[in-house]
Parts: sequence; C-alpha cells; structure tokens
Amino acid sequence: MSERNNSSARLVLDMSADEARAFFLKPESYCDIDLPLYFTFESVLSEVDNYLHDEELDNLCEQGIRPAHLEGVNYLLLSNKDGRHAWRPFEVIHPVLYVDLVNAITHPENWKFIQERFLQFKNDSVVDCVSIPVESTSRSKDKEEQILVWWQEIEQRSIELALEFEVLAHTDINDCYGQIYTHSIAWALHSKEKAKKERKDLSLIGNRIDKCIQNMRYGQTNGIPQGSILMDFIAEMVLGYADLCLSEKLAKTTLQDKNYKILRYRDDYRIFVRSKYDAEEILKILTEVLSNLGLKLNSEKTVISDSIIQSSIKEDKLAWLFRVQEDNDLVRHLLILHDHARCYPNSGSLLRGLAEFRKKLDKTKTCSNPHVLISIVVDIAYGNPRTYPVCAAIISRLLGFLKSESDKKEIFNKIVGKFRRLPNTGYMEVWLQRIAIPLGFQDEWSERLCLIAEGKEKKSLWENDWIKSDELKGVLNKPIVDEEKKKSMQPAIAPEEYELFRWQY
Repeated sequence: MSERNNSSARLVLDMSADEARAFFLKPESYCDIDLPLYFTFESVLSEVDNYLHDEELDNLCEQGIRPAHLEGVNYLLLSNKDGRHAWRPFEVIHPVLYVDLVNAITHPENWKFIQERFLQFKNDSVVDCVSIPVESTSRSKDKEEQILVWWQEIEQRSIELALEFEVLAHTDINDCYGQIYTHSIAWALHSKEKAKKERKDLSLIGNRIDKCIQNMRYGQTNGIPQGSILMDFIAEMVLGYADLCLSEKLAKTTLQDKNYKILRYRDDYRIFVRSKYDAEEILKILTEVLSNLGLKLNSEKTVISDSIIQSSIKEDKLAWLFRVQEDNDLVRHLLILHDHARCYPNSGSLLRGLAEFRKKLDKTKTCSNPHVLISIVVDIAYGNPRTYPVCAAIISRLLGFLKSESDKKEIFNKIVGKFRRLPNTGYMEVWLQRIAIPLGFQDEWSERLCLIAEGKEKKSLWENDWIKSDELKGVLNKPIVDEEKKKSMQPAIAPEEYELFRWQY
C-alpha cells in the first residue's frame, strides 16, 4: 500500500476511532450517489445516531423478525447501465443498519484491530494500494481529493514507471462489489481458517460486518451495496487480503526477484513488468487468487501492452486529447461529443466534455436551434447512463431558450417518454424531476424518490417492519427532502449541483 504525500487529505486509516466514526457518518460518506441538492440524509442519520447510542441491534427488532428476513430493507435505486438491458443497482443503506455497522467498525478495539490488519496488508504486500478512502483537509470535497489521488497515484505514476519497465498489463475485477462473498470479509480480517472455525462468533468484527451486510440484503451472502464510502472501505478489506495472497504466491515463483510493480485502485490493477511472459504469469496467479475469493477478472478489459506511456492514459482520454474537442457552432460542438460518446460510451472524457459544454451555454445569449441540441443531448444520455446528471443540466439550460411554456412542456414530455422506453431508469427520473420542479411541470413519476420529493409518498424510503420501536420508526419517517432548497432551485441546473471536479482529470 502506498504512502500518501498529499497534505490536503488524510487517509481514514490515519484517523482515531472517533474521527473515523465522524467521517463515515457524514452524509456524503453515507450516500455517494449524485442526487439533486434538495435530497438530504443528514437529519435522519443524526437522529438515528442519537437514538442508538450503544443499543444492540437485537434489542431493536420485533420478536422473531430480523432485517435479513425482509426484502427491500435498503433502498434500491436503479440506473440503466448501457442504454439497453443491463443495469446498475445503487443502494441507499438503511440508516439504522448503517449507523450500527459504523459503530461496530469504529469501536476502539475493533478499529485498532482493523488498522493493524491494514498495516499488515501494506507491509507484507507487493501491491501498492492507493484507493483507501480519504477526507479532505482543505476546502475541497472528499470526492475531489479521492479523484486527485487516482490521477496522481495511478495515471501520473504509471507514466513515471515507463522508465523502469517495458510492459504494462491492465485489468479489473468483473462486477466486483456485486460478487464479493460476504464471508470473505471475515477471511480477510481474521484469516480463512479462523473465520471458518469461528463463523458464529460475533466478537470477531469480520463476522459482525458479514452479518450486518446480510441484514441489509435479504440474507444474501453474495454482493455488498454500492453507493457509500463505508462500502468502499469494506471492499478494500477483501481486496487488501487478495493483495496479500497474491504476494505470498508471487514469492514462490521465479518472479521473486521482484522485477515488477503492481498498482491497485479499488478493483483496477496495473501490472508493470519486463516482459509479456511475466505479465501473463502474474495475471494467471492473480486469477487463481481471486477465484478463491469468488471473484474473477474481466477478460474483455484485460490488456497487455508494450507501450506503457500510451497505455497509462485511458484510451478515451487519449482520443479526446488528439481530436477537435469543440466548435463555435453549438450543433457541431455537440455532434463532436455525440461521436465521442458513440466511440467511448460512459467515459470520463465524455463527462468532462459535456461539463465544458454546459459551462459554454452560460455564456450563450441566443440559440436558434434548441430543439436540435436537445435531441442530440438526449440521445447521448440515452446511450450513456453515467452522463445523466450533466446531460440533465444541459437539457435544463437548453429548455430556457424555448420561447413558450407550451413548447417547453411538449419537448419535456417527449424527453420523459423516450427515457420511459428504457428499463431501469429510476436514476434518470430523479434528474428529470429536478428539471420539472422549477418549471412547474407535473408528471406520473414511478421512482419512489420522486414521489417523496412530490409529497405523494409518506412512507419511509426503507423497509422498517422489523423495528419494534414506534419512536425509531418516526425518526426514519423524517423528511429526506429539504423543501426550502427545493423551492429555491433555478430552472437551469448549475455546474455546482453535480460533481464537476471529478471529470477534470
């Protein structure tokens, strides 16, 4: 694991137990999903935290009912993944289970144990892990600092390593969070032998984490929720253990002279070697290690290259650097982005290009063909679900160029109708509603977050039938929409409303 030298951020592992607890209980750590600013979980988290104190989870449950017995305890927000039939599940974790898990992990004894285990991963592993969650110590957001870590420690460092090595193998784990076996968390923290022998001992923090995640996910042992910094940290436990296992196996091979360098950012590996044979050997061993944990490499994204500098920079970013990126004519500019989206769907460079186009619109006083521009940007979003927030921002600004309210409403209805022909677009509905609210448009939204924002859904976002306390249920029914912020939303979604920084690198 790599040492950090960025003074504007600190690793969560460098924090005290109390500091780590405060970090994980921040609303932006709890929900890492880009949502309109009027959604807020701060009050619910704070009141649940105040209610729980040191209360045991078993004491909160109705007799004979565990959260693992019920489906939908976490809230699932679906996002279409490829503009077709694949989808990505984001989860807003049940606040009671989230706070309970944070309390368990950051209990002083457990936190010390976890820190020591990660120190062992660092000292005994040949893999440099640079994806441990960080907290900003400056005015930047935590997410900004995390992206900066990737840029410095992965992309820039990869280029530097071209001085020492001739070959780069690049790979990642297929559907990593969705495939993590929850029992492997205990293996990672306590060793596989001990975890299997003492599987029901909840004094072992690995078993406690395992059980808590099962409680969140209908008793399932495959997969952990996506959408929070806490789950990123738990994934690092399993991946750090994989690093350790890989190191032990590599030490027994002819590669033990260490003529290689391995960087890992979450489930993304970059392996620097002297020959393609060495790259194949390490990939083979990594495949075996991951297989023992129920994980597997993504063969479609596994590439071995003898051009390290070129391979160190993502293909879409290189293509973006060497093409005409904009045009004074808005239609031609957006068509450039549309073509890039077709060649490199859901790419970071596409997001950056769209963000720059959105800023350009703020300097545009007149637009003669907003209908054409709206059609192009909707088509980009349709096939690139990762772009939903920034495309919604562009659409909101372009609607402002339409002269009549009836024209705006007609075009908006066409946009909504087109997205409804895609499966699993709840995430886009949230952003379409953000466009609709300040314009006074009404629609028959199906996404539950939209119904809550409209005031049509009074029930809690989470499944609470396992909770026996009416007081706690009342806390969970507290509003997650800031009505004042919602009322103050302007028709044009400003860049500050979505995470612009992350696309700058």
